Amino acid sequence: MLIHCLTLKFKESASDIEIEEMRAALAALPSHFDFPIRTRYGRDLGERATNADYAVVTEFENPDDFDTYLKHPAHLAVPRDHVDTMHSVQFLFDS
Repeated sequence: MLIHCLTLKFKESASDIEIEEMRAALAALPSHFDFPIRTRYGRDLGERATNADYAVVTEFENPDDFDTYLKHPAHLAVPRDHVDTMHSVQFLFDS
């Protein structure tokens, strides 16, 4: 299994509506693929000042599915204009 973790910092100008549009696009992503993906996402709870604002964790059965996901129009269409910075990491996990 390949795990893709993404953290986001929003621009100060990011509105709740823009963040909700991103959440809705993330929620719709699994329906666009003919292979299983599991995506979880949400706003930071604000426990630490240095935390990112939002996180996305997506599980793929293999690296090829992840590569397909990265290039897919539905993934590329997720709104990002309100994002200031993004950091990601991918790792393999034997379940």
